[in-house]
Amino acid sequence: MSKLINVSDDVYEKLSELKGKDSYTAVIKRLIEKKTNKERILEFAGKGGINVDEIKEIKKGWKKWSEKYV
Repeated sequence: MSKLINVSDDVYEKLSELKGKDSYTAVIKRLIEKKTNKERILEFAGKGGINVDEIKEIKKGWKKWSEKYV
């Protein structure tokens, strides 16, 4: 079931920019979705080109180092 809502022109423009090939429903769901801090950090890290697998490898290396020298 769909509903008709009114948004201002500037909001419509911003939604259109975010939309890409997605539907407006998908964009709005993404924007209102509750995320944990961990999810937000991982999402942010992904935008900067940081690979989550690399972070896991660094954590393993750090753990080995700290067990050996601390």
